[in-house]
Amino acid sequence: MTTDAETITIEVEPATVAGETVHATVGRVERLLVALGDRLNPILVKETRQSLKSRQFVITFTLLLLCGWVWSLLGVALIGPGVYCGTHGPTMFVGYYLILAFPLLVVVPYSAFRSLAAEQEERTYEMLSITALTPRQIVRGKLGSAALQMLVYLSAITPCLAFTYMLRGLSFPTILMVVFYVAVGSLSLSMICLFLGTLPTEKYLQVIVSVLAIVGLFLAFCFGCPIAIAITFEGEGQFRDADFWIANAAIMTFVAGYFVMIFEAAAARITFASDNRSMRLRAVMLAQFALWAAWMTYAWVLNKGEEGVIYCFVFFAVLHWYATGAMMTGESPELSLRVRRQLPRSGLGRVFLTWFNPGPGTGYVFALAGLLGTLAIAIIGIVLGDLFPTGHNQFFHPDRPFWFAAMGLCYAAFFLGLGVLVLRAARRRMPVGIVTAVLLQAVLVMTFSGIPALIHWMSDYRDQSYSLAQIASPIWTLIHILSDGMPAAEEPLLITLVPLAALAVLVANVPGIVKELRFVRIAAPERVAEEDADLAAQKTPPQPTRKSPWDDGQG
Repeated sequence: MTTDAETITIEVEPATVAGETVHATVGRVERLLVALGDRLNPILVKETRQSLKSRQFVITFTLLLLCGWVWSLLGVALIGPGVYCGTHGPTMFVGYYLILAFPLLVVVPYSAFRSLAAEQEERTYEMLSITALTPRQIVRGKLGSAALQMLVYLSAITPCLAFTYMLRGLSFPTILMVVFYVAVGSLSLSMICLFLGTLPTEKYLQVIVSVLAIVGLFLAFCFGCPIAIAITFEGEGQFRDADFWIANAAIMTFVAGYFVMIFEAAAARITFASDNRSMRLRAVMLAQFALWAAWMTYAWVLNKGEEGVIYCFVFFAVLHWYATGAMMTGESPELSLRVRRQLPRSGLGRVFLTWFNPGPGTGYVFALAGLLGTLAIAIIGIVLGDLFPTGHNQFFHPDRPFWFAAMGLCYAAFFLGLGVLVLRAARRRMPVGIVTAVLLQAVLVMTFSGIPALIHWMSDYRDQSYSLAQIASPIWTLIHILSDGMPAAEEPLLITLVPLAALAVLVANVPGIVKELRFVRIAAPERVAEEDADLAAQKTPPQPTRKSPWDDGQG
């Protein structure tokens, strides 16, 4: 009996020990996962739970799997016996791409838009704002939720993409390139939609922005599909070209810069009113312009001073400063006490850093400085191209890019300054925000461009020549300079009236700009200084000091 009992004990003991080991390992893993979950962004956890349990996600994911299964059967049936010996990978891949691109480029960004817009509609954002979460944490959490949805959709369709590689005719780098860019496009559109979700506060604006978001996402989907198809069928040989990778690096720099700028804009929109919403944004605007100028300088050197590079640089630079200037002119001209306590003290700091402070006047001057920098860089390129002609620019016309840049600067300065004056008058009667400022600039450009074109076409719709009436139209004038140069008959009036109009608007804005420059740094109240000191002490607790070589620093 004793021997049997001991034998049984010996046989059971290893299994018991193994079970306890497995149980302990599972417990440690569970505690580790719980600890990691506690360190995650709470907004990310909340949004992920809500999105993955929503009816929209279930329906979209089910349709994605169903469409992938149907296309697998249908595509193989259409190919027929040739599937064993032909190169049908690109054809099947395009079908899977269309199935994947719709949820990634339309459904995921729009769900991100609704996640933040719903906070505004249901008045639940006030509850988030009183928590310890910062606006950037909120935006990061909602963007992370969109990224997780994107990864779930990608994981569902990835086996199908691997199947297309086995059908031959499609390289693995091509698959990676298309999937990478559709993922980047999904994240970029999600970031734009999050920013749009912060804009509307009234019901009618929410409806308008929702419609614009849907239309824009469908246009992005329709625009991205032909590009992906072209890369799938024709992008094989470009991977060996160094210029291809340089162009992709420039595109990614362009996308990353504006991604950060839109992220900061979305965080600024939902932060409290007394915070400095402009400094980070304007720093990113300047950095993005510097990156664009660097890439265009490299392209200009690579193409040996080609004239088209200057046109490309000036066009996008002027568009950049005009669009960002339109948003900056919608800021409030009053500085909060919190911002005034952070103003620079020194004279040198006030000269260079004042323009990063919030305000329509400082924003207008900041945009003008960027436009002047664009003109200066263009002039340097024009002079060097004229002094050192090569085979690429033997037909170089230095006057055309110069007047294109100069007129673009003058028109942008005129419309931005006119918008500041109109908004300054409107603020006396109603509140004005960034949306109003952007819409006003769109109305001004359409009015000054549309009315002269309408008058011209009413007289003779077949006449495409330039006339005196088109001086007010920036679009018509810049297109004419780009294609045919300065109009001979209207050139004296054009180079006189447009700069004078821009200068007059700038002079009219001087009183408002001076008023914003008069803000000086103020001392923080004693209570605020004590609270700031306590917060700083909590973030960086004092380190123990060693009093002797034998001291361990813990006393």
